[in-house]
Amino acid sequence: MNTRLALSLFLMLLLWVVLPGNKNGRASQSGKGNTGAPGDQTLNGMPYTCADCHDDGAFNPFVAIHVIDSSNTPVSQYIPGRQYIARVTVNPSTGTPAGYGFQMIALRDNGNIDLDGFTDINPNNYKLATISNGRTYAEHPTMSASDTFNVRWTAPAAGTGSVTFYAAGNAVNGNNNSSGDGADYTSLQLFEAGTLSNSQPIQEGPLSLQAFPNPCDVETSMSALLPYSGNFLLKAYDLSGNLIWSESAHNLASGAFTRRIQTEKWPAGTYYLQLSGNEILQTVKILKL
Repeated sequence: MNTRLALSLFLMLLLWVVLPGNKNGRASQSGKGNTGAPGDQTLNGMPYTCADCHDDGAFNPFVAIHVIDSSNTPVSQYIPGRQYIARVTVNPSTGTPAGYGFQMIALRDNGNIDLDGFTDINPNNYKLATISNGRTYAEHPTMSASDTFNVRWTAPAAGTGSVTFYAAGNAVNGNNNSSGDGADYTSLQLFEAGTLSNSQPIQEGPLSLQAFPNPCDVETSMSALLPYSGNFLLKAYDLSGNLIWSESAHNLASGAFTRRIQTEKWPAGTYYLQLSGNEILQTVKILKL
């Protein structure tokens, strides 16, 4: 048998045995980060996430991250030193899970450095766990009846630059192992307030494109920070790649951009919203209830 294949099968078997003991959090129980973030545990050189073991196709969960300010508004840029709520939701598309779990970390994009900005531990919703490499993760303290996790986050000092949140979440059936569960993972990038200008080059990595509310029912709003002014095209695709909505946006100014999208007549399911133009192409996944 191919050595790499044998090693992969061994690791999968080991994780299947170990993960039932991780119902109190992967970092707490096994000292592992499984959010998909750079520097997390890897398998065959790729970041390992909860979806690699808990994804049996059950529940088809959709994980979303939003960073919420004091007025309960999602933000795409942070003000240094200010407190926010980093919210992770794990929404099943099908079925009724017995419970939910999550893990999240926030890294400075320059060097993928752990910012360790999570505070105010709430044992009924989340806890903090520091692993051997010094990284601190927010994660569930036990299987949660709620699909929403609110974590207090303090923005870093001025000059830190852009920050990316990475999160993975599980929707579980409660059978004390990973079979029959579902999982997903995602990321969200925030820019430091006041760092975008027309003279700034195109950002490496994703722009801070968001959709809120997400999941949505009758409407959602697409928002982004545009480094350049110009003409853009907004589109929505279903999972089969069919274009279901499009709109041209002309002469948009650089900076904050928001467009409300009516989704009331869309069938329930998962969609991809896309913003393109002026050397920018960014997509965000949404769930229509």
